[in-house]
Amino acid sequence: MEVMKRIALYLIGIVVFIAFVNGFVDESKELYTLVQQQKDAPLEQIVQGKTAERDLFGRMIYYGLFEEETETNVIYKNPASAYAQVSRDEFEQLEVGETIEGRMLGTAFSDRDVRSKLYEHLILMGVFLIYPFFFVIYQLIHIPVVERWMKRHDKLLGRLISSIFIGGICLGLLFSYISMGKSLFSTIQAHGGKQQEITALITDRDFDLNAGRYVSSQYFLALAYEDQDGNMVHMTKEVPPSVYHNNELFLTVSHPEGYPYRIHLNGFNAGDIFFYMGTDLFIYGLTIVMTALLIFAAVLWRRKKKTGSYWPEHKKKQSLL
Repeated sequence: MEVMKRIALYLIGIVVFIAFVNGFVDESKELYTLVQQQKDAPLEQIVQGKTAERDLFGRMIYYGLFEEETETNVIYKNPASAYAQVSRDEFEQLEVGETIEGRMLGTAFSDRDVRSKLYEHLILMGVFLIYPFFFVIYQLIHIPVVERWMKRHDKLLGRLISSIFIGGICLGLLFSYISMGKSLFSTIQAHGGKQQEITALITDRDFDLNAGRYVSSQYFLALAYEDQDGNMVHMTKEVPPSVYHNNELFLTVSHPEGYPYRIHLNGFNAGDIFFYMGTDLFIYGLTIVMTALLIFAAVLWRRKKKTGSYWPEHKKKQSLL
């Protein structure tokens, strides 16, 4: 019976290994195609409009539009060839009738599009390699020759594996803190200074349940409103489900005076708590908890090294009594 369990677990491990390797291969193919298409001659597209996207935590993405009357749509409902991501500086200077140079690569056109896709593929390739790497290592250490060699170098290997493990955790925490910092900075920017409350027209809406690799669900509203100078502003705003379902034609938002793209929602609905638990907010909370645990572990390790015990002396005496 025990042998059958081991065989079943091993087969499950093989299936998961194959699935992760296939994921890595697929991402590698897409990355190779993206790199190869960079060799094509650049194209020019005439700008017909511009819009921006603001996520739940205020992070912005700016777009130039290549087809007329697409700025009133939720950005993701437009064809991939109808828009390109641009930098904030390019966006501020962008005017209708100007041209953007790039390469038509499916969902990528501008250099910023390409960099975004490149980073996405590289990150996913790294994620898909984690399980196969440790699966292969696990198999290798059970080979007798390798096992004997490891016993002779157990201290060195232990330090190496610990360093890789801790380094991987710290790298993941670093990326999370960078993302958290950007979100916090965007939130402070949106709520700082004298606020102007406006009523935006909802021109389009879209939702995606179980949205894919990153979050469980996403809700978007396409908004149109005027800035202080009377210019029309178009924005795709990610919103929680209560805002999405309770607002049909208009949505009241606020932004700092002089910064019409830094909009934020007014108030908070307690019914959205479970929704936010499936967003980046959960990752941020987990990051803080893991950081606290790592600091606590480091304190215990340092105390153990100095005193020979993980706990203070008075605790040891109390336990003896």
